[in-house]
Amino acid sequence: MRRREEQMQKLNEAFAPGNVELYAYFPKNQDLTFPVGELSTVVAGARIKEELYGRFSCYGVDAKITSPFDTSAVIQNFTYYEPFHTVMQGKDKSLHLKIMPARELQARKFQVIVQVQCSYLFDPPESPTEFDKGISYLNVAFNETCEFVDNATAFDMDFFVLIAVFGAMIFGMLYIFTDVFKSAGHAAQKAAPKKAKKVERGTVDSNGEEWLQGTYAAKPRSRKKK
Repeated sequence: MRRREEQMQKLNEAFAPGNVELYAYFPKNQDLTFPVGELSTVVAGARIKEELYGRFSCYGVDAKITSPFDTSAVIQNFTYYEPFHTVMQGKDKSLHLKIMPARELQARKFQVIVQVQCSYLFDPPESPTEFDKGISYLNVAFNETCEFVDNATAFDMDFFVLIAVFGAMIFGMLYIFTDVFKSAGHAAQKAAPKKAKKVERGTVDSNGEEWLQGTYAAKPRSRKKK
């Protein structure tokens, strides 16, 4: 009984506030918006003080997508566990976990919970396998309401909007150019001089006395002798 009490006292000292700090973040989803049907990465782990070096092992990550109204209603679960323990000889130990929200999920808000799995030993082990018999330490590193979106639908809408804008631009340019060409054509027609009408004139063989015809000076016609 006394030994048990001593162990609990050591355990409380080891896990005192500030001695162990768990963390989890999403490098590509810092705005906490997750596209359904696409992979996202969660980086999670533990940060410990020097007093715990050699007696602590961080080896597993568990991520859950749950209802925002009832966290016990788990929709999807993702886990990663290292195949063997590693002794934490440094300050930080990080693990990476890939998650992919199901495409069937509607675009709405869900609760995302990330837990980090660790093991603690009172004394430094001779072999990392001793952590299998250590004291299990599982705690929440991330618990937030996140927005899930469907990028496929958003892309389709953006595509149609882009096509509409592009079509309007083309129509506007054609209208402007057509109007400019029409104005230039009218201006050219007004500036061009009017062509004079052609008058066709007949020509008569002149014998030099044509201008005297019809006057007294014209030669009298010779009368034929009877």
